Parts: sequence; structure tokens; C-alpha cells
Amino acid sequence: MKEAVLRLFPAHAHPLVLVSDPDDVLGEEEVLAELVARGLRIVKEGDPVRLRQRVEALRPWSATSPLLVVTEGAVESLPYDLWEQGHRINLALHTFFPRLAYPLVKSLTPGQRARLSQAPSPGQTLGRKATIEYILKHAFGMDAERLSRPGPFVTWLAQLHRQGEVMPTVLREALVERLGAVEAYREWPLAELLSDGAALAAFVQREFERFAGARLNEGQEPYRLGFARDPELQGAVPSLVSAGLLRPVKVRDVGELPPWARAAATNGSPEDLEAQLAAAVDALGQELALGNMRGRCIQRPCWEGWQDIARRWAEITVRRCALGALAPPDLVGGRVNRGLTPELGRRLSTLQAQMDSAFWGWLRERYAPLAAQQLPMPHHVYHLPHFMAYRRRQSGARERVALLVLDGMALSDWALIGSAWRKRHPDWHLEESLLLAQVPTITSVSRQALVSGLRPAEFMFKEGRSEAQGWRAFWAQQDLPETSVAYARLALDREEPPAVLSSSQPRALCLVDHTLDELTHGASLGAANVQAALRVWLESYSPRLEDEIAGLLSRGYVVYVASDHGHVEARGMGLPSEGLTVDTRGQRARLYTDRGAAERVRGAFAETELWERDGLLPEGVCALVPRDRLAFATYHDTVVTHGGLTLEEVIVPLITIVEG
Repeated sequence: MKEAVLRLFPAHAHPLVLVSDPDDVLGEEEVLAELVARGLRIVKEGDPVRLRQRVEALRPWSATSPLLVVTEGAVESLPYDLWEQGHRINLALHTFFPRLAYPLVKSLTPGQRARLSQAPSPGQTLGRKATIEYILKHAFGMDAERLSRPGPFVTWLAQLHRQGEVMPTVLREALVERLGAVEAYREWPLAELLSDGAALAAFVQREFERFAGARLNEGQEPYRLGFARDPELQGAVPSLVSAGLLRPVKVRDVGELPPWARAAATNGSPEDLEAQLAAAVDALGQELALGNMRGRCIQRPCWEGWQDIARRWAEITVRRCALGALAPPDLVGGRVNRGLTPELGRRLSTLQAQMDSAFWGWLRERYAPLAAQQLPMPHHVYHLPHFMAYRRRQSGARERVALLVLDGMALSDWALIGSAWRKRHPDWHLEESLLLAQVPTITSVSRQALVSGLRPAEFMFKEGRSEAQGWRAFWAQQDLPETSVAYARLALDREEPPAVLSSSQPRALCLVDHTLDELTHGASLGAANVQAALRVWLESYSPRLEDEIAGLLSRGYVVYVASDHGHVEARGMGLPSEGLTVDTRGQRARLYTDRGAAERVRGAFAETELWERDGLLPEGVCALVPRDRLAFATYHDTVVTHGGLTLEEVIVPLITIVEG
């Protein structure tokens, strides 16, 4: 399929290409990346005014610098002057899958269709039921016989959710119906386990804790997941732990458990915790080196693979910081590896360097192309308001929506917050996904993009453009009156909740809370200091925040919890002396409208890179970003900051909360 699509777009053939793509055939990551590599600048805008603005901003077009305009409608619906000049292409999904039921193929994500296209074509036209079976087998790797056994089923589910896969409802319902007839699954919440990776993790965790309690005669309830009698499930325990799906259970004596279960148990000693961390580091290192996870590209992970790596790295970060908090000060051999043996510290540093290098290369190639893929699932933070509006339209525009921005919340922070919130609020349903922060990941750029639904090129350096104005302007385009849209800041540790939280008027509410970012910037002792402060935040501040979320849910809101950027522990490499030639000063990124000034600083700081011309920043704006977790800060100082291009800064959580 990929090759067939790309044959329609030869390099340097037409100055202007117009594509009707109602089925999102061009949405697959590798296709988008190849189109950009061929020099095509992609514009996909549903709003005609913004379409015209972007098209005009990208003039002149030529065969060497062509423009690709994509519409979900007919090419004839585009402005006449474009239609007249453009080379026109019509893409239709049924031409690539002529023997499958079209509505079912249309419901798949671009990545799922790409996998489906690699399967042998069926010998005859398939009906709805047969198409479901074909898709489950070839797009999702479902082997009906194997999945009738709990061990393979749990590992298959873990793989599904690790890749950030969203299974279409019709396929999920068909699978629930089939597996519901299997005796072993009669009491399992199959629909929830298939739709929510967090629900799967909670289920596996609860069942293992019950197994361990029964084994150690601690009077736990009977368990449904047959750990004691299922060799396939026993063999999967180490991989479930390394993937973060199963957290080690604290027991008095790990030796009382059978050998296969010990990977998921700990006595809480530093030595035991370090062994658990070492296993997770080695497992992730092997996968990153081999590139063998489903959804990966040939040379490095694709977006689906990076989501899994980000989640696993977040778990490693939490464990590393917990060990650092246990270590006495005289064991510090560099704050990043505090509390670790020298050997594990070296392995962790090597993995981190490999991951940073691979992620940087992926961002260079794929960050800009993925910006064109906005719905049905968002990729960049500026897609989120569009996603919220899309979900609201699907509900018949009845939903109230609230966006809660937890400023600076990294994925490792959410690992702790999410665990606490689930225990405290079993009536909440939390749906997790990941987004790419706006590069450079500084607050003034990324949060404005998150709140306004705009690319930085549409708001940077424009006088009077506030976050509140951006939020209201977006919803005005969705036909919500100004009285139904509200924006407020939360500071529940020192101020009363804003009045809009108790008002019945808002239909679209944005709340911004800075407390996590304040913890980060105050962490002079590094990442372990952040995690320690976060645990205090969870006990002192978070309950008040949770009360406000509960109030919103009770009034019919769907609550979207998002972050504008993460954070990373970095080491100072000195401060540039440049006066007014820099437009925005940050420790992990500095913005310039004078490229010559940026080059001069780069000459003085060799361990930096320029980020520019990504189609999202304004033309003529560039960011100077330190490499290797360095920062524009006092030489050799440890800082926890953001703005750069590491996994922790760029990949951020998005959580949708509804009452369960």
C-alpha cells in the first residue's frame, strides 16, 4: 500500500498537488515522512480561512518546492484558483482493500492499515463477519486458538496497549463476544481490558497480589488469573514487570515465592530494588537495540514504538529516583546515577545516550510530518482542542469539556499521580494516551499551542495574544458563544477555587495549574528531589485538586488532563553572553529571529543543535538546543528544566476522565 500511494507523488513533478483523501490514506507515518523527504510541504486544514492563510504563507510553489493540499472533501470543493492550477489526485481506501468490508477498514488507524496491507489478499470478497476475522488476525496479530488461553491473551493485550493501539469498537465488541464464551474468561471485564491499558495493568496487579497473598497465607481473596497453574503466564511475568504492567509486590521474604514469581516481588531493600531496575534497563536496552517491537520502522522506532519506550523509561525513572532517595549523600557519583552501583550506573547512562540519539534522529524526520495527522487521534499538543471538539461533536455537542493543564507534568510524574488517583477514585474511568509537546518545549510556546489549537507560526511574537484569548477564539470557531467558554488559573494552595468552577454557564473550560512546574524548577538536587516533592504534593495538594475534578465530573464534564511539556535533569555548560540578540532565554532552548546570532552562540557552544524550518515555527525563527542533557546554566550545576528534545521533555501524557 505504501509503495502504491507514493507512486502517485513523484518528486519534483508538480508545483501544486491537490488530494482528496476522505479515508486518511496519507495518514500513515512512513508515507507522511517520505512525502516530506520528497520536498512536499503538506497543508491539511478544514477551516477555509486558515487554509487560505497557510497556502498564501507558503508561496511561491515550484517543482523543487511543491505544495501538497489535502482535503477530506472533493478537490472541487477547494478554492477555484487552487483547483485550476493544481495536479489533482483522488485517494479511496477501497481501491487498496477491494475485497474487505469498507466501513471496517475505514475504522482502522493508518498504522493498522499499513500492517493489514502486508497480509496476503483474500481469495474472494469477504462479508462483514469474515472481514472482522481477517482484520483481527492480520492487523492485530490475533490467533484465536492461542488467545483462548489466559497466558497468551494477557501478553497479547499487554503488547496491544504498549503500542498505544486503539481497537475500533466494532472489532472490540466482536472479540468480547467470542472470548466471553470461553469458560476461563467468564468473570473477566473483557471490554474494559481491551479498551484501557490502565485497566489491564490494574487487573493483572490485583490478581498477582491475590496470588502472592494466598501463597504466603496472608488471607487474600481468590484470584481469577491462574498464575499457579499456567506456565505461559508464569513465563510472561518478567516481561510484564519490565513493561511496567506489573509492579513488584512488597513481601517479607521473596524466597518464599516460586522462582518464576520473584521478578514481581521485592522485600524493599536497596539491593532488591536495584536488581529490579537492572532487569528493566537490560530489557529496554535489548528492545531498543533490536528494534523488534511491532509498529517499529526498520532503523528506529515509529511513534507507536516510542510511546512504549516512553512509558517504560518513565517506570525506570521512578525506580531510579526511589533508589536515589535511599542513597546516603556520600554515595553520589553524579546525581543522575545516585544510589546505583558503578556498573548499573554505566549501563543506565549508555542506554540513556542511545535512546537520546535515536529519539533526536526520529524527531528530525517525523515530528513535522506527524503534525499533519490531527484526527481521529491527536499527535501534537496543538491538536488537543480539535480532538476535544471532535469528541464533543460525536456526542451531539451535549458534552461539557474541561481541559486541566498540569504545567510541566512529565510522564514519570503521571506514573505516580495516576497510581494514586486510581486507588482513591475507583469510580473514575481514566483513558490514557500520549502527545508530542511543541518544540521547543518551553512554556511560552508549548502551552499556548496546547490551549489555542494553533501552530506557533500562528501566534508567536504577536502582540496581545494571551492563552485565554486563544482558548476563547478556538471555541468561537466551534460556534460556542463567549459566555459558554471560560479560562482560569488554579492555585489551590494559596487561593480559593475560581468562581467558574461552580458556574453553570461554561461548556468549554480551561484550567491551568502551575504547582508541578514550580516543584520542578525548585529541585536543586535533581530528578530524585522532584519525585520526593511530588509524593508530598500527592498527599497535601492533590486531594484538593481531585475534589475539583470530582465536582466537574458530577456536573457532566469530560475532563482532559494534559501537560504542555515534561522535564529533564541536566548539567550546566555555561551561559551565553549575547545581550538583546536572543528573543527568548531558556536553559534548554533559546529562540532567535536572527539566525546569525544563533550561529555565533552555536560556535561558542559546540554541543548544541539548531532546530528550524519544521513548518510549525514561524519562518525565520530558530531554536538553539543543547545536546546530551546539557543546559545553558552555570557550569556543572545540576538543574531540572525543560525546553529541549529529550523523550522526557517531548512526550507528555493526556488523560481523559469520565465517571465510571
